[in-house]
Amino acid sequence: MAARRKKVKRFVIDVNGYITFFLNGEANWLLQYTIKNKIEIFIDHQLLLELVRVLNYSKLKKLLPLDTFAYVNFVRLISTQIDSDAFNVQSPDPDDNYLFDLALSAHAKLLVTGDHALLHWKESPVETISLSAFKKYFR
Repeated sequence: MAARRKKVKRFVIDVNGYITFFLNGEANWLLQYTIKNKIEIFIDHQLLLELVRVLNYSKLKKLLPLDTFAYVNFVRLISTQIDSDAFNVQSPDPDDNYLFDLALSAHAKLLVTGDHALLHWKESPVETISLSAFKKYFR
């Protein structure tokens, strides 16, 4: 009998999630977690632009030991970049509509975010979970 192969899980992680991983020194944990649990993380051009914008906040630059380029490259390394379609989602935070476009385009199982408005949005077209729930997801 052939061994069962675990299905790859598809996720989108909001920029605030990546920033939290970086601030907590958990980038290596995220890399190992994605490999061990066969997770595929999706990004698009808009998410990368938002990541660069946030990483360039002066307060954040003082807290992170590496330059913006290193963090962006890490996210690119562990992710699959796609071109998202526009689904005209009207989320509680219009600046985050792109996350839903990305998740729907990637057929992602979950959107991982720290944004309370998105976490509590009852009409969300994609299930949203907190970063702490994501960390416990495969236990």
